Amino acid sequence: MTFGWINWCVLVAFVLGTTWFGHRLKGKAAGLDGFFLGGQGLPWWAVSASIMASQLSAVTIIAVPGAIFAPGGNLLFLQGTLLGFIVAKLLMSWLFVKAYYERKIYSPYEFIEHRLGSGAAQLSRGLFLVSAILGHGVRLLTIALVLGVVVDIPIGQSILIIGVFAVLWTIMGGITTVIWTDFILFGVIVAGALVSLLVVVGGLPFGLGEAVRQLDEAAKLRLLDVAADPTKTWTIWTGLICFAIFELAQNSVDQVITQRMMCCRNAREARKAVLGSLGIVVLTLLMSAIGLGLWLFYQHHPPDPGAAAFLAEQPSRAFPYFIMHELPPGVSGLLIAGIFAAGISTLDSALAALSETTVNGIYRKWIRPDATERQCLRMSRVSVVVWGFVLCLLAFVAGHLVRNEGLLNLAYKMPVLTYGPLLMVAFFALARRGSFPAMAGGATASVAVALALLVAKARGVTTLDEFYIYPITCLVFAAVAAGMGVFRKSLSTNL
Repeated sequence: MTFGWINWCVLVAFVLGTTWFGHRLKGKAAGLDGFFLGGQGLPWWAVSASIMASQLSAVTIIAVPGAIFAPGGNLLFLQGTLLGFIVAKLLMSWLFVKAYYERKIYSPYEFIEHRLGSGAAQLSRGLFLVSAILGHGVRLLTIALVLGVVVDIPIGQSILIIGVFAVLWTIMGGITTVIWTDFILFGVIVAGALVSLLVVVGGLPFGLGEAVRQLDEAAKLRLLDVAADPTKTWTIWTGLICFAIFELAQNSVDQVITQRMMCCRNAREARKAVLGSLGIVVLTLLMSAIGLGLWLFYQHHPPDPGAAAFLAEQPSRAFPYFIMHELPPGVSGLLIAGIFAAGISTLDSALAALSETTVNGIYRKWIRPDATERQCLRMSRVSVVVWGFVLCLLAFVAGHLVRNEGLLNLAYKMPVLTYGPLLMVAFFALARRGSFPAMAGGATASVAVALALLVAKARGVTTLDEFYIYPITCLVFAAVAAGMGVFRKSLSTNL
């Protein structure tokens, strides 16, 4: 089935209309304040929707149904992701929001600088750059796969199309355009997901009771695993420990998400935005229900052998394939447009964050300390273009090197080297304790341990799952940093 002229019209109209809407609502805030913080005048509900849209992204929309649809797929991942979402957002609103609004800052790294000094801030910026480049390269690859399913174009061209639009949206209005376009696509994705679920359910030749029975027989409804086995990816312990750390780091010290929270009018509004984004839990459950429905649907309406092989090669294609072949023209075009825009949104969010880090962390500190506001704004846009090229290149390489890895797992594993030490630097900043040598020593040790564990895993040593690297790196960082602090204090006392 081809995409069709109706769907093309809907897709083009949606993208152009969203672009126009985002441009109209970008506001009048000028300079870096407007480009990176939206003048700190955006309503909390728009920020909250933007946070959810960014975290929902193409990874959740495509990979969650695909992970459940795949042979052996089930609901076990929910105990990890949902527990992590809830625990982390509660901790974020309690620990970090008020501290980040004590003074005007552009990023959590400026907060770290005020508390611990320039060295610790530059260290945290470096860690963020690594995690953002790796993680968002994978997310860009995910949405490129959707375009490949829908319009049957090479992955390189898919990546280029998304990259061009993402750069355009970011340059046009900075973070304000990013947030308002997120708000629109969030509504479209939710509506499209509900329609898709209704179509799936309507296509089943039996009721809910029989559906539950068949899903249970196939072990698709497995939801809880309390085994204390560190080699397992999806257990309740990975949710309470590993994913809570992952999600807390993503919300509190990953500029891609944190930058949105800093666009609110005050700390109270920011806290509302963070807690409101707990709605991601409901959306994840909705996408999980679609995954279960897709498995049932294709059990009773099996695709032809060619399509079956196509889906077996990469189960993440299941939902886009269903959209194109089962939803009516126009509706399928709108949902694909929403997924397409989600990919653009995820990428332009990363571009805005990487641009801020480049300008405030590198350009203004090391290259042009005396740069004017106008020069910094020009450099912001230049860096958006440069980072757009880098992420597109990374996605292209990843698409050729990693073809059989589950996209959901891969997206979570990308920041495994950096999120632990990045979060620990922020905790030390909250406590106003820690020197740059201690922070650098802790970060070096934790990254080295993470690399060693990943190498061991690659060589067949399965003593623990990669997700446990998050808490392990936190513990290593804390032990080394605290030990170095005690050593320095003892040395200075003796001298």
